[in-house]
Amino acid sequence: MRSIRIVVAFILLLALALTVQAVVTLNIYVEDTEGSRMSDAAIYVGESYIGVTNSDGWLSYTHPGAENYNLRVSKTGYESRTLTIQKAETSRTVVLSRNSMVLTVLVYDENVAPLRSAIVRVVGPSLEKTEQTGSNGKAIFTLSDGQAYQVFITALDYRDAETSVQLSGTSREISVVMERGDRFAFRITDEETGSPVQGAEIMVDGVLRGTTRDDGIFSYNLRKGYEYLISVKKPEYEDYSMRQYITGDQQVLSISLSKAYYTPFISVFDPAKKIVDGADVYLNGMLLRKTDNYGRASLDRLTAGTYLLEIRKAGFEPYSQEITISEESIDFIANLAYSSVLVRVLVQDESYSVISGASISVDGVYKGTTDASGILSMTLTPGSEYTLTASRDGYHEGVVNHGVPTDGQQDSVTITLKPQFNLFLVGGVILAVLILGGGIYLFKKRGRKGTSRTRFKDW
Repeated sequence: MRSIRIVVAFILLLALALTVQAVVTLNIYVEDTEGSRMSDAAIYVGESYIGVTNSDGWLSYTHPGAENYNLRVSKTGYESRTLTIQKAETSRTVVLSRNSMVLTVLVYDENVAPLRSAIVRVVGPSLEKTEQTGSNGKAIFTLSDGQAYQVFITALDYRDAETSVQLSGTSREISVVMERGDRFAFRITDEETGSPVQGAEIMVDGVLRGTTRDDGIFSYNLRKGYEYLISVKKPEYEDYSMRQYITGDQQVLSISLSKAYYTPFISVFDPAKKIVDGADVYLNGMLLRKTDNYGRASLDRLTAGTYLLEIRKAGFEPYSQEITISEESIDFIANLAYSSVLVRVLVQDESYSVISGASISVDGVYKGTTDASGILSMTLTPGSEYTLTASRDGYHEGVVNHGVPTDGQQDSVTITLKPQFNLFLVGGVILAVLILGGGIYLFKKRGRKGTSRTRFKDW
């Protein structure tokens, strides 16, 4: 009986010993290719998840130790690894390599066109790579995933640019627009008022580069550290020209322009090219001068530009013209036209009695007939002599040569008509008189014969 107990105890101890020997603990250490321990690496045995590494990059796994098994380790940004662990193995270090991702850097100029030959430098943990952009403005890098990188870009005549990028599981493409480092501004102002000058022409070394905006600014790409001939032109201002050395830190060149003043002369003539004195000269609606005895008027201290010139003088049509005053054009000629004058034509006979219905022609052109008062009114232009003709039945045609005065006042002309003699009527009257006279003569003659016979008989 006792021997049986001893055998059973021995069997139990043997089973317990076998059980203790079957329990194995595997210490798992995860590192990167640089030898640094990695936390939060996921550990799988077969298809079963058993946990993640701690801050020291360590995880322990206890198993029966009955057979070999597969261990898989993964972490974002790294290539997963699967390896076979021996059943009695108690420690294993797993090294993970980072995934490779493509970073494409697109570099554009200020016009958002691809910028060629820009230098692109990518800096990351224990990494630095440099590429140059091609004609498409691209620089391409193969980098480890899961890392943050700084991107530095340099290009001739452009300001340095810098940006950062985080790679996380996918390839990336970033774009950078470069700002001109040689950007330079011209600021043009009025010397008297300090206000901006719009439309001023900017020339650099004799070449027109552009004009200022409404704020008086013109921007241009100008390399620093050089001397240039800077010229500024604006019609109503004095020309500016000076050599300027542009320093490396200079961004703006301020230039004040002085007003350019001119004294234009106005010469006024009539249609016969004779001078017109005493004419009122207006500029932009304001009376400035009267023409002198030589038909001239000076307009003092005018800036270059366009003005409305008006001239008024009795007897002449109003004159109006836009004139442009500049250094090349400061003398102007105004040719005035006469104003039409009202002319009253009176037609009368030799006894000063008015003749109505008389036809009036001027230089052979019919103008109308006189009214009941013997008058016809018309307008004629001064400065010329006209032939006025009046005609009426029963009268000889009347002709007057008349020059219309240039004083602008109303004018009058009198034409006197002489009556006409009708030959047929006169002949008829004479014939009637002769017949009448002959009748009287015959009557008287017969009377004398009768008297003589009576006297003879009686005798």
